[in-house]
Amino acid sequence: MASLAKQTFNNFEIIIVDGGSTDKTNQVIKKWAEKLRIKKITYLGTELAKVRDQGWRKAKGGLVSWIDDDVVVSKNWAKEVATTFQNDKTIGGVTGPTIIPKKVLANRDVFSFYHKKGFWKLIGKFWEIWFLEGGKYQIGKLKKSGAWTPGSNFLSSTKLKGLVEVDYLEACNMTLKKNLIARVRGFDYGYKKVAEWCELDLAIKVKNLGYRLVFNPKAVVHHHISQGGVYSRRTYAKQRMENFFKFYFAHIFRPRADYLLKFTTYLVFLNFYWGYKALFNKNINWLGGWIGTFTGLKHVFKR
Repeated sequence: MASLAKQTFNNFEIIIVDGGSTDKTNQVIKKWAEKLRIKKITYLGTELAKVRDQGWRKAKGGLVSWIDDDVVVSKNWAKEVATTFQNDKTIGGVTGPTIIPKKVLANRDVFSFYHKKGFWKLIGKFWEIWFLEGGKYQIGKLKKSGAWTPGSNFLSSTKLKGLVEVDYLEACNMTLKKNLIARVRGFDYGYKKVAEWCELDLAIKVKNLGYRLVFNPKAVVHHHISQGGVYSRRTYAKQRMENFFKFYFAHIFRPRADYLLKFTTYLVFLNFYWGYKALFNKNINWLGGWIGTFTGLKHVFKR
């Protein structure tokens, strides 16, 4: 809220979707209500695709941005986003650098390989070369395996010159035209629980209408990843795998040998990961990812 109050462009409203929280949300809103136009929506559902869908439907503006509650936006963020749309009517979605602090970056599973030694470093190198196809610092690309390139999470992404065409938008730094969101009917509720991939799904559907998705290196946010709240529900591995299958076969897969080979090896990698997490965290819920692999494949074959 403090960073939003410092924006150089201030023609916006803030919509907070409150899930019945007990962390002084009302007091925080009251504190900032004099400086910011704030609208609170109470929605007690826990399916994140539905939660995310509430805000844009109540929004008055022509552009809708999603940022998370653990994000700090740079002072020119709103200005850069608005200007990008204003300068090119073919643009349907905008994202930007979503910088994760180094100390947090090292603790995230997808980035932890960069800080490992020995066996795990070799696994990380395989992940980078095979699944990312060498795109460790590439911006906003989806690979044949189903992996996404993490380049926008590094400080180097802020040094790029001009707009970059991307395949997807960062979930906590994502802006779309409201009329286009309405045309594709908002978020797909078929993405369950923590609803991973639902944001990318929405952005790609907008792109498929004939509009561009772009990365503006000046539309910077800093993502101080929280370990609480929704993060604790990441153990819903069964639904996470089902969501991955749903997205992959809707937007990435091509009936070619190279796609099939990359995808198959990625499945093996992911299921190794679920087993590792279950053993390391002593939490059997992670093994739901193994079940989700079979149910996800079942849904694909049904379709």
